[in-house]
Amino acid sequence: VAVLVEQLLASAQHRCRLGDVRQPDGSFQLGSCEELLLFGESVGDGGAIKLAAALAGNTKLQLVDLWHNGVGAAGAKALGAAIAKNTVLKRLYLNENPLGAEGAKGIAAGLAKARGLRHLWLTRTNAGDEGAAALATALAANHVLEALDMWECGISGAGAEAIAVALKGRHDGLRTLELRGNAMGDRGARAFAALLPTNKPLSTLDLLNTGVSAEGRALLREGLRKAASLPYMVLFEDAIGPHQQRTSWEEKGQKNAP
Repeated sequence: VAVLVEQLLASAQHRCRLGDVRQPDGSFQLGSCEELLLFGESVGDGGAIKLAAALAGNTKLQLVDLWHNGVGAAGAKALGAAIAKNTVLKRLYLNENPLGAEGAKGIAAGLAKARGLRHLWLTRTNAGDEGAAALATALAANHVLEALDMWECGISGAGAEAIAVALKGRHDGLRTLELRGNAMGDRGARAFAALLPTNKPLSTLDLLNTGVSAEGRALLREGLRKAASLPYMVLFEDAIGPHQQRTSWEEKGQKNAP
C-alpha cells in the first residue's frame, strides 16, 4: 500500500495545472511536468504562444490539454512550430478552439516535421476543407502519428478525400481516424472505400453522421471486405427512417456485427 501511495503521489507531482507553471510575466516554466492540464483556462493566443516557447525545447512534457482555451490561428501556428522541434510530447488536445483553416495549417506545418507526437485532437476547430487538405499533406510526410480526432470540423467530401488519398498505400503511421459529424457524403465514402484495401496500419475509422447514403455505405462495406488489416472497424450511420437512426458498426471477419 505504501508503495502504491508513493507512486500516486509521484504521478500527481508530474501532473500540472496553470497555477503550477505560469509565471508572473506570463511565461511558462514547465519544470518536471509530464502532463499539463489546462482545460477551459482561456489562455488564448497569447498564452499558447508563450507555452509554445517553453515547449519547443522541453524534454519532460508528454501531454498538453488545451481543450476549450480560445486559441486561434496565431496560437496554433506557434504550437505547430513547437511540435516540429519537440520529440517528447506525445499527446496534444486542441478540441473546441477556434483555429480555423489558418490555425489548422499552422498545426499541419508542424505535424509534417514532428517525430514525437502520437495523438492529435482537433474536434470542433473549424478546420474546414482547407485545414483538412493541409493536414492531409502533413499526414503524407508524417509516419509516427497514431490517432487524429477531427469531429465536426466542417469538412466536406473534398477534405475527406484529400485525407484518404494521403493515407493510401501506407504501411506505417495513423491507426485511428475520427471524422464524425463532417458532411463528407458519398464522395468521402468512395475515397475511404478505396483506401481500406491499401492501408495496413489504420484499424479504426469513425465516419458516423457524415451524410453517407445507402450507396456510400455499400461501398464502405465492400472496401471493408477487402481491407488490408485485421482487426478493422468502420463506424457509419445506418438510417432507419426520417426521424430515427441507428448507429451501427461492422468489423472485418464478423459480418453484420451489432
